[in-house]
Amino acid sequence: MEIGYMTNGFGMLVGSGGGVTSAKDIRYVSLVDDKVVIGTIAESGYSMVEMFDGNLERFAANPTKLTTLLDSLKVKLGGVYVGANFIYEDSFPDELERIKATATLAAKLGAKHLILGGGAIRAMGILDTDYGVLAKNLDIAAKVIKEVGLIPTYHPHLGSIVESPEQIHRLFSLTDIGFCPDVAHLQAGGGNPLELIQTYYERIPYIHLKDYSSEGFVPLGEGDIDLIGIANFLKEKNYQGDILAEIDGYAGCPTYACQVSYQFIQKHVAVKNKNLGGKDNE
Repeated sequence: MEIGYMTNGFGMLVGSGGGVTSAKDIRYVSLVDDKVVIGTIAESGYSMVEMFDGNLERFAANPTKLTTLLDSLKVKLGGVYVGANFIYEDSFPDELERIKATATLAAKLGAKHLILGGGAIRAMGILDTDYGVLAKNLDIAAKVIKEVGLIPTYHPHLGSIVESPEQIHRLFSLTDIGFCPDVAHLQAGGGNPLELIQTYYERIPYIHLKDYSSEGFVPLGEGDIDLIGIANFLKEKNYQGDILAEIDGYAGCPTYACQVSYQFIQKHVAVKNKNLGGKDNE
């Protein structure tokens, strides 16, 4: 088990400008100093980081710059997050080329997971056929991702056509792609995160943990999600997948959120201390 933190918790989220006119060029970007943020994550005890595809792209011309940084800090690139519309058949080939390029670069840099988010909501509303198209295109993307040696998962997300438990069940009945649950998005979407994790446990290789309250996303242990219940279930199942803390959109100090969340995972979530990745267990 590796324990990681998402670099997007330290800066504003934007999209790369080229994507305004070209589907092949749009990427998520966190406005952070990647070197500084990865250093803070490593110092907090985590053994891996996750990055947005746009932040990874910064190192495309010189990949060894990132690998040298990660090696010096003794952390891994655990995962890369990619978003796409998926439901527009005309633009999907360009989106797929972008996903393939990101997956190829991520694999070269030693990543393990490629996390897919998306499923656009049309201006006219969701069409009944959108779920079948999304499922089909996720399966196509998953095949490309597996071919370069990464583990593909889908991340239900607010602002997509897969928010509520009913929408999650519908999509997962149509595709066998792995499930990367973000417990805060599951709860904010009207679901019970523990129940959804129990239902789809066999297809979960990777979990995003964040807490949620009336104030929005908050550090682990400071919100209303039954994280202890989730942790106890994972320990009962002897969960061997990876865990990522992702406290994005938090109004407080990002370094505090990073450190407090690591302490929570150390105390409550580790299946066994020897299985927990991190500086404290080397």
